[in-house]
Amino acid sequence: MQTLDRASPLPLYFQLKQIIIEKIERNEWDPAQPIPSEQELQDMYGLSRTTVRQALSELVVEGRLVRQRGRGTFIAQPKLTHTPQKPQRLVRLMLDRGLRPGWRILSIEWSSPPYEVQHLLKLDPDTQTLHIRRLRLANDQPIGYHQVWLPPHIAEVMNRDALLEGDSLAYLRHLPAVSHGQTVRTIEAVAAEAAEAELLNVREGEPLLLIQRLLTDSDGAPIELMEALYCGNQFKYQIVLPSVE
Repeated sequence: MQTLDRASPLPLYFQLKQIIIEKIERNEWDPAQPIPSEQELQDMYGLSRTTVRQALSELVVEGRLVRQRGRGTFIAQPKLTHTPQKPQRLVRLMLDRGLRPGWRILSIEWSSPPYEVQHLLKLDPDTQTLHIRRLRLANDQPIGYHQVWLPPHIAEVMNRDALLEGDSLAYLRHLPAVSHGQTVRTIEAVAAEAAEAELLNVREGEPLLLIQRLLTDSDGAPIELMEALYCGNQFKYQIVLPSVE
């Protein structure tokens, strides 16, 4: 379907969706460039703003398009898929997709942690943690927002130079406790709040994937607590379970 059929029982917004999907699948638009704007699509197909907006909004929700604030609407890259059964660091996943991984440090500061962080790290109420905030980049564009809290004895021996390279644990991998420890991950879907939306170039309320990681040593003593937010249209977890008879 490359043209609209106004005599068809199919809604015009749905027909426009199909046209856009075909253009994406036929590689008619350059993924590095924004697709035509809402106004351009209105003019091209003689449609109302409401009709065009509905078609684009549904394609964003379905993960075929992604909006970048201040830049426009782009064809979404295939989602980065992490499978716990076959562990593979995100850096390798990005490199395999031809993406250039990177980090941007937002802040590093000592502060009193929230109660939940204090509880998970088993800290006394008056103990401060080193709070690190970073953006995970792909081709210099933010795809993830990381927050890390470190107890003082770990903060003192971390490798600060590695905060701008490698995977999210590169700055701690030199510690024997990390290689012999245990990781507990919690994954849930959340809506982007205003500050997070601004950092990740998404709209407030858009779906994000929240990953919490608690790293402990072989004795169960906490080493690190990380909370990472990833754009829902760029990242997914895949879990393979045994078949059930």
